[in-house]
Amino acid sequence: LRKIKAAQYVASHPGEVCPAKWKEGEATLAPSLDLVGKI
Repeated sequence: LRKIKAAQYVASHPGEVCPAKWKEGEATLAPSLDLVGKI
């Protein structure tokens, strides 16, 4: 269920991604080259 909610969130919020083990209401990430190798 968590993965489905994450997929729905990403589909409705372009430019944002959900980190691993994301739960509804938690912070999301804005993908960028600065994150490479840090997550």
